[in-house]
Amino acid sequence: MTKGAAAVCAPPQKTAMYTPYFARKKQNDLATSLPELPDSFFGWILPLWRITDEQVLASAGLDAYVYLAFFKMAMKFLLVTLFFALAVIKPVHDTHPESKKLPPPDDDPHDKRMKPRATFTIMAAEYEYATDYLWMYLVFAYLFTGLIMYLIVSETRRIIDVRQEYLGSQTTITDRTIRLSGIPVNLRSEDKIKEFIEDLQIGRVESVTLCKNWKELDRKVSKRQSILRKLEEAWTVHLGSRRVERSLETLPIVQPTPPQSADDGHSDDNEASHLIRQVDRDPDYIVPYDRQRPTMKLRYGRFKLRYKIVDAIDYYEEKLRRIDDEIKALRKKEFLPTPLAFVTMDSVASAQMAIQAVLDPSPLQLLANTSPAPSDVVWSNTYLSRSQRITRSWSITVAIGILSVFWTTLLVPIAGALNICSIQEVFPSLAEALDRHPNLQSLVSTQLPTLALTLITVTVPFLYDWLANMQGMISQGDVELSVISKNFFFVFFNFFILFTILGTASGFVARWSKFAEKLTSATQIAYALAQSLSDLLGFYTNFIILQGFGLFPLRLMEFGALSLYPVYLIGAKTPRGKLFQNSIGARLIPFRLCRTRSAPGLQLWLLPAADNPHFYHLHGV
Repeated sequence: MTKGAAAVCAPPQKTAMYTPYFARKKQNDLATSLPELPDSFFGWILPLWRITDEQVLASAGLDAYVYLAFFKMAMKFLLVTLFFALAVIKPVHDTHPESKKLPPPDDDPHDKRMKPRATFTIMAAEYEYATDYLWMYLVFAYLFTGLIMYLIVSETRRIIDVRQEYLGSQTTITDRTIRLSGIPVNLRSEDKIKEFIEDLQIGRVESVTLCKNWKELDRKVSKRQSILRKLEEAWTVHLGSRRVERSLETLPIVQPTPPQSADDGHSDDNEASHLIRQVDRDPDYIVPYDRQRPTMKLRYGRFKLRYKIVDAIDYYEEKLRRIDDEIKALRKKEFLPTPLAFVTMDSVASAQMAIQAVLDPSPLQLLANTSPAPSDVVWSNTYLSRSQRITRSWSITVAIGILSVFWTTLLVPIAGALNICSIQEVFPSLAEALDRHPNLQSLVSTQLPTLALTLITVTVPFLYDWLANMQGMISQGDVELSVISKNFFFVFFNFFILFTILGTASGFVARWSKFAEKLTSATQIAYALAQSLSDLLGFYTNFIILQGFGLFPLRLMEFGALSLYPVYLIGAKTPRGKLFQNSIGARLIPFRLCRTRSAPGLQLWLLPAADNPHFYHLHGV
């Protein structure tokens, strides 16, 4: 069901094969043979389930195929663990009441040298008969670990074979292009780069695009786009949505002057020709509209305190003319080349050999990597030098470390709210009020922490997305992978491990004060985490239910984009703005962030299956 849904919803990619025609036709047929979904309520399930992996690969691409393969592997692992949890672990767990279980180890480290030996002696001799069932947790811990390692290795080998076969069948320009970075100064020329690559005798070079420092030109073009949008908005406000009105003083055959053709020498100005009034227009032509022209406040003087009312259309037309002249002058200017180039080879095999070869023995020079698609390149980051990118990368890493400390300060009160004893130690009056109102106590101890952590997990990825975009990566795909890794670190470390440490049930303040003592023994650490996990099962259950049944459906239906669509549509005045609002491609970040947060949830689903702290205690021993 999952692979079918992604195959239908994922955008198709152009995947033309470069060998025989019949292979290319076969792939195109697979991409276009996706079934039509029936209109019945449950009729869409079977057609989606019957979609094969080859159809997913041909229609959605390699990335979607690998992503869905990971979820299929996760489903296999969860089904196997669920079977053993229900068939073996839970029955054995239910037959041993809490009173018969092994007591926790002594917290007083009076003899650190004898503690491991004493623990082993107690388990093996004194409680040998009563604690035989504990070996089950140790066995299943290693069994599940070996199972997931086997699945990961086997799935990785299969994906490598599929990837090699898929890449060998591509002939698009992107697949034949390599990204060459670290180009020395003496090779920063397209002709020299082409000669250098062809001298390696790995293939013929079709084209070389050497990136240059177009930062100033990009800034002017971006400014021109802003002025153009404002001019379009001013004309839209002036013309409105009315039909063209004919003047009653003219004959019906009188028509406006037809627009000039594109081959009259002014083809480069065709975008602004419909907005800027032509100087050589017929002087007898009268605009068939009788509406007041829009105005604007033009501030000037010291601190911009003075202003005057000017015609908005004339003002933006003049600004557009000036910025066009500046851009034309900049295009004639020679820009400094950067140590980055995109080299297109004559075949995919030549590009792959160039990527796998060592082009220069010097470190960090002439490094060949796969090239992203032109639409996937972050061109503003191609102007950055290697030192600037390294500085940005390390700065963002330091910022992530500082944020991890900040998230800890947010998790402390949330973890303390899970236990009434922790509230009693910090706010005695609040704890007494909660004791008098059981419903309010249940709300504070169960619902509020779950809601607070859910809001944090929803908000944090947007911050990490901004940090990843500031890191200076060349490809947008690398930016998305960076967001995934940063968010996974947050969910696994801050939410899973740190929150588990802080959320112990025997008193948050007492546990935090004694945690330094527990660091001296791996057994104590394992038992503390296991006890905390056992006591936080209620919270994790609420969190998983809220995520699975409350938030994930809203993310899949793009509730944020749908709710903001009417607001943005009302604010869009120009046809270009309305067309931009109809495109939801720029609003797929919630779905991508939904995917990044779904992976750590697999770790939480196994917690109820091991509702015994000795499962983690024995594994730590």
